[in-house]
Amino acid sequence: MKPRFLRSLTLLAGAASLLSSCGNLHQDSNKIRIGLECAYIPFNWVSDSGANDFTLPIANHAGSYADGYDIQIAKRLSKELGKEVEIVQTNWESLITDLQMNSIDAIIAGMTDTETRRLQISFTDEYYRSELVLVTSASVASRYEGTVSVEEFGALVSGQNIVSQIATVTDDVIDTFASEYGARHVTPVATFALAAQDVINGSAFAMTAELPVATSICGKLNGLGIVHFDQEVLGEAKSELGVSIGVRKNDEQLRNDINGVLAKISAKEREELMAASVSRSGGAQ
Repeated sequence: MKPRFLRSLTLLAGAASLLSSCGNLHQDSNKIRIGLECAYIPFNWVSDSGANDFTLPIANHAGSYADGYDIQIAKRLSKELGKEVEIVQTNWESLITDLQMNSIDAIIAGMTDTETRRLQISFTDEYYRSELVLVTSASVASRYEGTVSVEEFGALVSGQNIVSQIATVTDDVIDTFASEYGARHVTPVATFALAAQDVINGSAFAMTAELPVATSICGKLNGLGIVHFDQEVLGEAKSELGVSIGVRKNDEQLRNDINGVLAKISAKEREELMAASVSRSGGAQ
């Protein structure tokens, strides 16, 4: 999920709020423009397979198509609400601003509903919840079967470099690892793929990621493995492992409509959709 946490997007919030509170929220009432980065496997990515039953065209990149769990949720919204869905690829850091400025109508991008973000936009109910794990070298991961206890976790990460993607909840939790368990929070990097490379080249002992993301990474890159740990390690951050859909603060009708669709998707079906997305992305659960 990318449970992700934007630390500061407040400068434009006031002006954007004024803009979004005036006039019709949607340029086309029969269309929902969905923003995502198309670079967060298995939630969303640019597909090499072109047009098929699992993909949607990327409106601002002609000839490109997006796939992933987020795309399957977007497809469900389109079907249930009877509206065309338009996928807009944008940078992760600009998603909230894009939403506030009416460039998109919703964010479906593995974003966590946090108190800070809630000051700027509204969120639907969760559409996925996962487990946070460590991605380490395969040789390290092979020593840990099952779930590592809180005590074992401290011994595992003490004095070790831990990395993740910048401006994400998975990066924020490393602060807890540093203060409570003696880990070293190294400078975050631009993408999870780069974090994985840091683990491979040895500049980081481990990276933090949600389980579906970790599974896809380990399915694509040799020499990596997953360590599961007691989620009590996360403290208060444990509540931030769910992801929700972001909408503008004054767009309660869309929020309610989306919640109605999400309520129809069972936990079992969500896991099946995610497993299929992991499989298509090249990973294997």
